[in-house]
Amino acid sequence: MKRLFTALMLLFAFCVFAEAKEDASQRNVSLTLSPFRLLNPELYLSGELRLSPKMSAAVMLGAGRVTDEGKTGTIWEGGGQLRYSLIGSFAHGIMIGADIGYVDIDTQIEHPIAYLVGAHAGGFLGYKFSLEAGFTAELQIGPIYLWGETASTSELQTLLAFNVGWSF
Repeated sequence: MKRLFTALMLLFAFCVFAEAKEDASQRNVSLTLSPFRLLNPELYLSGELRLSPKMSAAVMLGAGRVTDEGKTGTIWEGGGQLRYSLIGSFAHGIMIGADIGYVDIDTQIEHPIAYLVGAHAGGFLGYKFSLEAGFTAELQIGPIYLWGETASTSELQTLLAFNVGWSF
């Protein structure tokens, strides 16, 4: 328990230090991609726009190919997020947010839930870090509800996202 408390205090101190060093007018846009989705291969891009020092909105688009149980199909997806920085700001810090999106695959695959096929909505907790030069990394995790194409594929799932890119 002491180690968890110490780790949380160090994370909090780091976030406060990062917020204090940031020039609020320095960053307004982040463009990122998901490196792990390139393994499918799928190109998944997101663009985030700062709305205020603590609020931002993001749009995500993805397209590519997936192979499941020997079947290959084309995947495409689109979505959006609203983000609020709990600790820190647009460039660094801990965020909470809402996520909505839609994923479609052009062929019948064995495990559509694994690719979140259908419409989904939920929330997330995340962390974003930007270096002074602009390199940006972010991680998000949270519950989302998936409305699949059939009643049997509608269920609660986990949003897990890791993106890297650049902030301007």
